[in-house]
Amino acid sequence: MTDSEALVHWLGERQFPAERTMDDFRSAVRDQLIKDFQWDRERMEAVRIQLVQLLKDEIEWGMERDATALFASFYRLDLGEKVIREVLDSHERPEAYGILAERSLERAAMKVWMRWTFGALTTSSGASR
Repeated sequence: MTDSEALVHWLGERQFPAERTMDDFRSAVRDQLIKDFQWDRERMEAVRIQLVQLLKDEIEWGMERDATALFASFYRLDLGEKVIREVLDSHERPEAYGILAERSLERAAMKVWMRWTFGALTTSSGASR
C-alpha cells in the first residue's frame, strides 16, 4: 500500500476544512513525521521512498541500535506504549516493524487532521488560539 492509499484509507469519511487539499494533507503528515522523528528536512526532500517504508526502516534501526531515541519519537508522536507493546508482543519483529510504521503514519495523520479540523472550528467561531 502506498502512502497516499494508506492516508486515503485512514481518512475514510473524514473531511478537510474547505481550503485544504489531499496534497496539503500528505505534505503536512510528512512534516509531522519529520518533526516527531527529528529527521533532517533537506534529506527528506531528496528521498524518493514511501514514508511507510522509511518508517519501517527507522523503527528496525532504532530497535536494534537506539531504542531510547525511537521510543522518544513514538512519545512525540503520541503513539501509546500500550499499542507499541501489544504490536511487539503479538507479532514477529519484521511484521511488528511494519505495523508500527503504519500506526505511526496513521497517528501523524490524526494529529494533522485534528489540528486542521479543530483549528478551523476555533477560527470560524471567532475564538483565539
